[in-house]
Amino acid sequence: MKFSVQELRTKAAKFQRRISRRNLREYLAAVIVIVWCGVSFWKMPQMVPRIAFAWLIAAAIFYIGYLRRRGSARPVPEEMGGAACVSFYRGELARQRDLLHSVWKWVLGPVLPAVALLAAYNMASAAPAKRGQQLGYLLAEATLFAAIAWLNQRAARRLDRRIAELDREVGGV
Repeated sequence: MKFSVQELRTKAAKFQRRISRRNLREYLAAVIVIVWCGVSFWKMPQMVPRIAFAWLIAAAIFYIGYLRRRGSARPVPEEMGGAACVSFYRGELARQRDLLHSVWKWVLGPVLPAVALLAAYNMASAAPAKRGQQLGYLLAEATLFAAIAWLNQRAARRLDRRIAELDREVGGV
């Protein structure tokens, strides 16, 4: 094994801090979405946008819960031997990789119906001269969804490489 137990503990702890900071940013973003959609819900007299905003609030709450349940950083155990340390670190890398691979399931998929409903409503209620602008917004939203999916898949591939590197260094688990 090329890594000492202390090096692995340090790597695992650093990874867990990074995950904790990521989750804090994600929770903050979800709270902002909840507040913004809540205000929009109460200000909007039309029923269709209100349904979409309520859906987005529910999706954000689901997102927070899912991330907390499946993506929270687990504390690095105080007393671990070499094999246990490798197993813990590798397991955490794989758990986060799997979370990132499933981004459509817990982030994009739950939001998509509300975004589609708002886009359809805005397109239908826009003046004919403004429909091109609404189409532009729709294209921007689709691009954002694609970018989020691509960035998460790229991050998952990076974690795959870290797992493979760890397996090479320690001779597999």
